[in-house]
Amino acid sequence: MSERMTSEKKTDQLVKINVDQLFGRFSHSLYFGGDQDISIITAPNGYGKTAMLRIIDSFFKRKLNVFLSLDFEQIFFALESGRRIRISKQLSEDLIREEPPDNPQTLITTSGFGADGQYYDIDQEVRSVDISFLQRHLPVDRIGPNLWIDFNSQGRYTTDRIIEMYRDELPPSFDSSKKLPDWLLSATNSVDTHLVETQRLLYLEEQVSGRHGMRPHIRPPSVVEKDASDLSERIGTLLQRYANESQKLDQSFPKRVIESRNESARDEDEIRQDLEDLNEKRDDLVSVGLLGRTISEAIQPSDIFRDETIRKILEIYIVDTKSKLGIFDETYEKIRLFKQILDEHFSFKEIVIDSKDGIGAIDTDTEATIPLPELSSGEQHELVLIYELLFKVEEDSLILIDEPELSLHVAWQKRFIADLQKIQEIKKMKVLIATHSPQIINDRWDFVQELAAN
Repeated sequence: MSERMTSEKKTDQLVKINVDQLFGRFSHSLYFGGDQDISIITAPNGYGKTAMLRIIDSFFKRKLNVFLSLDFEQIFFALESGRRIRISKQLSEDLIREEPPDNPQTLITTSGFGADGQYYDIDQEVRSVDISFLQRHLPVDRIGPNLWIDFNSQGRYTTDRIIEMYRDELPPSFDSSKKLPDWLLSATNSVDTHLVETQRLLYLEEQVSGRHGMRPHIRPPSVVEKDASDLSERIGTLLQRYANESQKLDQSFPKRVIESRNESARDEDEIRQDLEDLNEKRDDLVSVGLLGRTISEAIQPSDIFRDETIRKILEIYIVDTKSKLGIFDETYEKIRLFKQILDEHFSFKEIVIDSKDGIGAIDTDTEATIPLPELSSGEQHELVLIYELLFKVEEDSLILIDEPELSLHVAWQKRFIADLQKIQEIKKMKVLIATHSPQIINDRWDFVQELAAN
């Protein structure tokens, strides 16, 4: 990925998408404008709900090969800034002479990205050497010129779909972004999307057999175990920052005490209130597993507070402690809400957080530890989904969630939108949901846009 891509801040928002003749029969329009931060799309099976999410994610993730095999006439994106992006399939005279007329060019044009009037022709970039790599290194087998079987899901997919599914495990040669012109890099980088797919618990590697025999892949940790490890690493990083900040402040503490000798100190009531607030904050951090529990005694009323020197020292201590504990603020809010949502949903279980294991679960009756992979499928899906939204998506992203009702109890489905709104209170993001479930919608039909045949 080029340096200019990583340094450019994604601040734009998608406000509209039109897709004409999806699958050769549907034309859909979706709107995301205004202050509404949640949108829901519904439709019967086969109308393209999942396809609409993939179209959005594939373009802004630069998975442009997806558009070669997708059946459509035109896709139009409108951004909040007024910039426009169009993907269209059309036949040129040159192409008709070289190839059959049923194989059109797939062209991208933009407005507002510094290249109005220019176009980019998406080309098939999967070469024979790349095909060989897929066969050797992925749990897939080629069963046709552009068709593969995936042994994990037992599904059959095109080459482009296989590449999309295993994008994170493929070498840089599969990344077409290095070949894109600057204006198209800017267009694909203008909106940050995050797709939450239905098969979010699927193992990417298993022992699978194909025509070349058994492929000895070692079964990796489950998705819930990976999330637990991820949180453990995040907490470890915070604790290291906390230790570094403590060391820095402790080293300068004597100097700052001396420098404060000519300053006036606040009164006793203010200082006592700050000390109580810090103790409460420390207790909060302990309650979510960010800090270990320590025994401390509250400072009792005493004539010693009449000594202004003592009050000055305590003031410096208060400032230092606020600086140290402030390192945990953002993560504390996320973990607090993560535990709150899951503890409200799970029956007879409680989520526990610590720096060693990250995420754990216990039986609330026996206090016995429950291995995360032994949680029910619905509980694992809920844990993975909430963790992903809180910890793995960027601010100002457009979150695309496909069928969140998967494996979720009806009661959880009815609370899903309310849980999303709680997450949005601490994390700025827009959400587009594709669902069949009236329980997910619950009473929020004002969020719904229906994909209809037209």
